[in-house]
Amino acid sequence: MEMSEYKEIFKVESEEHLQQLNEALLGLEQNPNEMEYINNMFRSAHTLKGMSATMGFNTIAELTHEMENIMDMIRKSQINLTEKIIEIQFECLDTLEMLVENIDNPDAVDVSTLQCKLHSIIIPPSNAQDTMAVPAPVTKQIDPAPEKNIDTEIPVIPATQSSNITEPLPCKEVMSKEIEFTQEELAEIQHARSNDQEVFTIKVLLDESCVLKAARSSMVLMNLNKVGKVIKTKPSEKELEEEKFDFSFVVVAATPESMGSIQQKIENISEVKKVELMTLYSQEETTDTHTEDITKGKDVDPTNKNTIQQKKNESVKTGQSIRVNIERLDNLMNLVGELIINKIRLNQLATGIKSKDLEEALGTLDRLTNEIQTEVMESRMVPIDQIFSRFPRMIRDLAKSEGKQINLMIEGKEIELDRTVLDEIGDPLVHLLRNAVDHGIESPQDRAKAGKSPEGLVRLAASRQRNTVLIEVQDDGKGMDPAKLRDAAVKKGLMSKEEVSKLSDEEAFNLIFLPGFSTNSVITDVSGRGVGMDVAKTKIESLGGNVSVRSVLGEGSIVTLQLPLTIAIIQSLMIKTAGETYAIPLNNVVRDVGIKSQDIKTIEGQEVILLRGEVLPLLRLNSILDCPVEVDDKENLIVVVVEKMGSHFGFVVDELLGQQEVIIKSLDSKVLRSVKGFAGATILGDGTVCLILDIGTLV
Repeated sequence: MEMSEYKEIFKVESEEHLQQLNEALLGLEQNPNEMEYINNMFRSAHTLKGMSATMGFNTIAELTHEMENIMDMIRKSQINLTEKIIEIQFECLDTLEMLVENIDNPDAVDVSTLQCKLHSIIIPPSNAQDTMAVPAPVTKQIDPAPEKNIDTEIPVIPATQSSNITEPLPCKEVMSKEIEFTQEELAEIQHARSNDQEVFTIKVLLDESCVLKAARSSMVLMNLNKVGKVIKTKPSEKELEEEKFDFSFVVVAATPESMGSIQQKIENISEVKKVELMTLYSQEETTDTHTEDITKGKDVDPTNKNTIQQKKNESVKTGQSIRVNIERLDNLMNLVGELIINKIRLNQLATGIKSKDLEEALGTLDRLTNEIQTEVMESRMVPIDQIFSRFPRMIRDLAKSEGKQINLMIEGKEIELDRTVLDEIGDPLVHLLRNAVDHGIESPQDRAKAGKSPEGLVRLAASRQRNTVLIEVQDDGKGMDPAKLRDAAVKKGLMSKEEVSKLSDEEAFNLIFLPGFSTNSVITDVSGRGVGMDVAKTKIESLGGNVSVRSVLGEGSIVTLQLPLTIAIIQSLMIKTAGETYAIPLNNVVRDVGIKSQDIKTIEGQEVILLRGEVLPLLRLNSILDCPVEVDDKENLIVVVVEKMGSHFGFVVDELLGQQEVIIKSLDSKVLRSVKGFAGATILGDGTVCLILDIGTLV
């Protein structure tokens, strides 16, 4: 692996550790007496320091070391946690983010002022030298956090013979061959056993090409400390940190977790080549597996003598993961798309051929293609938490700058989205959340006058709805006044008084998405330019999604984003108009109906029809697309009802061709990219190109 690749790995893993530090520091700010947050910060900072020192990024290593010292002094009760320390630690994290971003030019970031602030906390000088030694982390059993990988993780099920679990050995053999225990360590082992915890010796072998040995060993210890306690290592933790070992080391750890679970957690760490686990026994215990249950210390049923032996010989099947560049997954998705196109073509060619063998072969091809497609799609899915986790810090800083009290509630972090969609929704959500804090939530004084809690609530929630994901940004603030929105639109010159007077309250709420619209009279660094909401709406609609707004004056507002799970392969309704075939994303389609031409009415120049008690505007698709068509007054018309931001419209089309799965190909040409009304194109089974309609920009 080249150094540039290691730098990229370092940047990605550093960003993950910095995010963990941010989350722990936010938790510590809310719960200053919860030392587990300190321990979590210490582990992440310790790992980041080791990685930085190994790669030669000394500025990052030194700054992280100073943070470690402060956290160590807090947990040793040498200093008290104050608001000043919290703010300085946040400043450290911001600086570290800049250093990681400018990894090849560390001099671009000045850390001297920040180091002076850190030293002012660490001093007195009498014990400054002592604080330079990093103590072993204090451990406590906490819920395990999943190990994150770069890009996208693909699960791999290893073969049975790949298991590295070995036979358990008696404690005295382990002592002589691997580790010598002190009386204190033996007491810890005994204490763990008395609390129904298993004690394992874990031998870890790193890949010989590994450059970040210290970082990998730190990650192993951190993962073990998350689910138990590390009792001893060989070499020592200090020697591991200084990389004074070859490519293997041994850890003795106590944990309530199973052997297979521990092995999986360690094997999921990048560049770990092999893991060997052994159950550690006390000297009083016997190795006779026929008379003693080695896993639980219980008697074995004599009628089932072979139970233990079978368990010993069973290989522990664990999930593994490999790191794959997202570009490879994109290429794989393109190949799957081509495969689907050719599958459809084969089905069309076989329509007129009556052959049982051919039908069976095509049926098998259909099934395999669908399975491949599903697996590839799943491999691209990423938890939405990767985006959501950024926002607590942003909301915290924004609330402080505006003098507001905000409680951010996050729901549905486990919901998964396609990586491409996830990468695109970050900025829109930033605009929506900033708008909720700035415009929605009142000041504590105003909330008190309104009989509300001084602390405002901002709720960010994700949920799954069939083939779409709904994301809601809700606040319990002052809500939106339709009258003020209409006045603001007129003052900004965006609409006339006559136009806004015709808008319903629900339609008036959508004025916030107009380019240049703002209710702020003064432009600030947060809002006032009328750009943010327009950008958010444009981006969401470009992804094939929709945006809707609900608000109650005095109670708050809800902005709902409806997003497709993926934008690579979608279900579409195929239609024909003016002799051309088009695809309408099925997410936008409400229904299709047949109507009589005499049922069409005209209101203020707009064709409408009364459908199920609703006045439905009608749009001639051939006219919108400027497609030449012969004059043909048809008696019976076909209407496809579509939805946009809660409003319904009817497209008059010539023919319905049915539903079909299509592969979206982007319109990369500079000329085509600027054309509104099209989300992309696809290739049909007969080889012809079919344009995919973008309802968001077409209506």
